[in-house]
Amino acid sequence: MNTIKPKYLVGLMMVAAFTTACSEKMPQVNDQNCTQTSINQIEDSETRDKFSDECFDYRMEQGKEKASNLMEQGADKAEEMYDDGVDAAEDMYDSAADTAEDMYDDTADAMEDGADAAEDEMDSATN
Repeated sequence: MNTIKPKYLVGLMMVAAFTTACSEKMPQVNDQNCTQTSINQIEDSETRDKFSDECFDYRMEQGKEKASNLMEQGADKAEEMYDDGVDAAEDMYDSAADTAEDMYDDTADAMEDGADAAEDEMDSATN
């Protein structure tokens, strides 16, 4: 049976220990750490590249959320403006209808007054 010799096992463990001990701990991805200055301070190039990629993904997600929020706000504002427009149109229609009705009544009253005056004039002329 073929087994792994202890000296090889110790060697592998030492390589793993040196590799993990030398690699730099990656900072937490957040607004404060995802600046170019912070990224440039990471000495290990693999860690720096990986962190930079994660910051890019983080910024993309933030951009998507902001765009989604803006779209929702825009839709809400458009609906509000539409409702305001409908209300304004209804108010204008009601106002125009009231004005037309008042004008009709005024015209009918004026015509009736004119007819009464003409009738009075005819009565006084014939009497």
